[in-house]
Amino acid sequence: MKPLKRHPELIHLSQEHHHSLSLCARILRDPTQNYQAEISAHYIDLEKHLLAEETQFAPLWHTLPDSSLRARFEAEHAELRRLFQAAEFDNADWNRAFATLLRDHARFEERELFEALAQYALPKFQAA
Repeated sequence: MKPLKRHPELIHLSQEHHHSLSLCARILRDPTQNYQAEISAHYIDLEKHLLAEETQFAPLWHTLPDSSLRARFEAEHAELRRLFQAAEFDNADWNRAFATLLRDHARFEERELFEALAQYALPKFQAA
């Protein structure tokens, strides 16, 4: 897969996704470990990230031709919050579920949602 040229208005969000993906990789390598300290520390920034996306994208949803992107975005944000509120850091299944959802959500945003936003909702720009 060739590297994506990210729209300038989305670069900061993509950079934050990198931190989430790194944490997910560590958890998924050994989900039997307790990652409470790492997840809890990361979740502070993650919640800010989720709110920033929700605020930035709220006025743009109507411009996208595919409403399923918004539905998935909102459902996964809600599920990430629900999972964290019901955290079981000593449970490998919970660790796996949280890390898998967070990883898959970041990939969805990078590969599908951000591409659609750049195409339909954000001001056009010329990739270098």
